[in-house]
Amino acid sequence: MSRSAAQTLQALIANPLSLENVKSLATADVTYVSLSENNPKLQGYLPWTGSHRGPEAIVKAFEGINKTWETKAFEVRDVIEQADKVAMFGSFTYVSRGLGKEITSLFSLFAKIKDGKVSYVQFLEDTFGTSGSVRPEKN
Repeated sequence: MSRSAAQTLQALIANPLSLENVKSLATADVTYVSLSENNPKLQGYLPWTGSHRGPEAIVKAFEGINKTWETKAFEVRDVIEQADKVAMFGSFTYVSRGLGKEITSLFSLFAKIKDGKVSYVQFLEDTFGTSGSVRPEKN
């Protein structure tokens, strides 16, 4: 029984820290775009942002996220699926491990599925809010 595009993406984000899981659900050349395609200043705060390739890049990104924040809540509110494309929308609440700042942000995920595996995934959130939770406020 094959999975729908939405089920495939949901299975990937359910356990993005497991390389075995990610490899089973993503193509070997999967492209992962986090927050921007290329923003060196943002990468100074959030090193996993930008465009990356391969299942290992997805795991590395979520390892960085997990080291930086504790996830308190993650809620998918809506899913739109169209053939081999899927978009998910929702919210999450993180607490930064270094500063203890809590942030609740909306997010969107967009993915393309090829031969039953994720070949492209793009993640967007409130970049201003999340990056602000990991840097001290200026007086």
